[in-house]
Amino acid sequence: MNLTINVNTTDRTNYVLWKKFNKTDNLNSRIDTCSFSTSQYGTMIWKPVAGDEVEVLDGASIIFAGVIIRVTADVEDGKIQNYEVKCKDWTHYLDKKLVVERYTSQTVAQIITSMIGTYASGFTDTNVVCDIDIDSIAFNYITISQAIQMLAEQVNYCWYVDYDKDIHFFAKNTNSAPFDLTDDNGKYLFKSLYIRDDLSQLRNKVIVRGGEKIGSSRSETFKGDGTKKTFALGHKFSETPVVKVNTVAKTVGVEFLDDDSSYDCMWNFNEKYIRFTTTAPPDTEGVEATGTPLIPILVQVQDDESIVAYGEYEFRKVDKSIRTSDEAKQYAISQIESYGATIKEGRFDTYDTGLRSGQIINVQSTVRGIDEDFLIQSVSLKMRSPVDGIWHIELATLRTMGIINFLQELLLSGTKEISLGEDEVLEKYYVDYKDVSVTESIVLHTEVEDHKSIQTTELIRRDPWTPVWVLSPYFPTSDSDVKREGRLDISFYLY
Repeated sequence: MNLTINVNTTDRTNYVLWKKFNKTDNLNSRIDTCSFSTSQYGTMIWKPVAGDEVEVLDGASIIFAGVIIRVTADVEDGKIQNYEVKCKDWTHYLDKKLVVERYTSQTVAQIITSMIGTYASGFTDTNVVCDIDIDSIAFNYITISQAIQMLAEQVNYCWYVDYDKDIHFFAKNTNSAPFDLTDDNGKYLFKSLYIRDDLSQLRNKVIVRGGEKIGSSRSETFKGDGTKKTFALGHKFSETPVVKVNTVAKTVGVEFLDDDSSYDCMWNFNEKYIRFTTTAPPDTEGVEATGTPLIPILVQVQDDESIVAYGEYEFRKVDKSIRTSDEAKQYAISQIESYGATIKEGRFDTYDTGLRSGQIINVQSTVRGIDEDFLIQSVSLKMRSPVDGIWHIELATLRTMGIINFLQELLLSGTKEISLGEDEVLEKYYVDYKDVSVTESIVLHTEVEDHKSIQTTELIRRDPWTPVWVLSPYFPTSDSDVKREGRLDISFYLY
């Protein structure tokens, strides 16, 4: 093993303490990490900085690439500065922005391509392979890795970001490991292989509660009493029922949508009742409501052999997107076949490189009595010397590869629509920050005095010695006019 550690494209291998170098490759949303230590003393003056980009090579092969996200410093003996460095893969850049989008009637591959193009400049989707249709899905302010993980969980796929910033999205059983394990092929440390049977996920009695299906037409009958106008229905009808009173058909409207005055009775879908709008049916007449009811899909499947062997382990699944009893039954059977017996988990150590999370590796051991395919969950590297490392591999069983294929084909056939986040309201707000420069111009004007001559004329009417009082508003017409406006309270008294 010949490791080279580049930081911002500069070789810093000699600064790294090999005993504290660790690298882990994880599946799906569990990010890849790398950690190492370095010291600063004498001529060793390089100091790692959060945000620096790191690339680790084994010969010419890149085994890690990402960003320093944390640097912890401490001083040894007052002279040596030590740094503990933690790195995160390119997911750190992938999640710089949050996704706020709704996608309808697109394949998974198209959705990922759109997200990468909009939110993750510099990343590619060359290895995204998934033509499963998504009816509708909404992402409301979540990271790109969270959005991709949501898609992966819906279609039972795996994904990761490689060290060239390309997204890999693939079916769980399509990536084969470069080698398998046998008792004598020397590809692993023989004593390190550990396989564990696990009952924690055992399911041998599965109850599936799906959506609702349209049943056969049926009638419900009631007896009038002359006062009762509302009659509770036993089922939700898929469409407006036919209502008859003594075999005479009545007009039926939809409650809260139609006007009472236009119909003989109203039908409520959610509350399951019919209500007569005017006269209650008399006790001498029968009421009949006929329609096609919506019947809840409820399926139970059990494995009697597993129950005898392990006891009864029940599992309940609620999925409103299941629209037929056959589909519910198929889902229950897939769960029984996948988890009807103990599942196996394991681990082993190897000196051989090339393994990566998401790959399928076969473990065949006569000594251990096992021949089975496993999904690699994580791959970790620790150094034993500056030029020698050991890889630790975590495994999980993939006994049901055929069932996974079946579920993926079921999705591809379009019999299962995926609708997530239909009630999400996606709101985007944009704030634009800019510097604004304002200039004010002030002009001083010389004071100016403005003089004008104004002439006024005053007309004075003198009162006569003997006035003639008039009982209305009046103004004298000339100097000789003796009429004056009188006041009854004082004028005649004074004169």
